[in-house]
This record gives sequence, C-alpha cells and structure tokens, in this order.
Amino acid sequence: MSVEIEITPSRNPNYVTFSTGQNLIPPGTGLTYSDPESAESNPLAKALFAIGGIESVWILGRGIHVTKDDKIRWSKIQSRIIETIRHAANSVTRGG
Repeated sequence: MSVEIEITPSRNPNYVTFSTGQNLIPPGTGLTYSDPESAESNPLAKALFAIGGIESVWILGRGIHVTKDDKIRWSKIQSRIIETIRHAANSVTRGG
C-alpha cells in the first residue's frame, strides 16, 4: 500500500512541509540537515539532497520540512521529493 503524503505550504515560498501518516523517527525527536555532507548518515535526507535544489531538510516525527533554492521551482522537484519520502516511509513500514 502506498503511503499518502500531505503537502503544507508556508508563508515562505521556498519552504514546504511534507507529512506522512506515520512517524519516520521517534516522536519528540528531530533531525536537521543543512547540507548534503551533514545528511550522509540519514538515507532519507541524503536522497532528498541528491534531488538537487534542496537547501535544508528537517525531519520531525511524521513531517519532513524542506527548504529549496529560490531559483528552483517546486514543480520541478515536488514529485521526486514525494516519491523519495514515500520510499522511505514504506521502508519504515516494512521494518527496514
């Protein structure tokens, strides 16, 4: 079964929250990545930075907060972000 992803824009046009119906990390914890090098230890954050145009990733329970470069349009990267998150959420569901 495919994980549903809810998209919540913010007042900042470069910042969007992608929410899943399940925790990707333990509740009450957060992981912040400001560049690809800092994301090396987290497969989801590393994969998101690999898309290109991503400036930061914050994973907080069920939400993944993504900030993009202002030169990149969401329409160019949003579907890849969703598929990357969906893949990670499915891995959590399967236990791996």
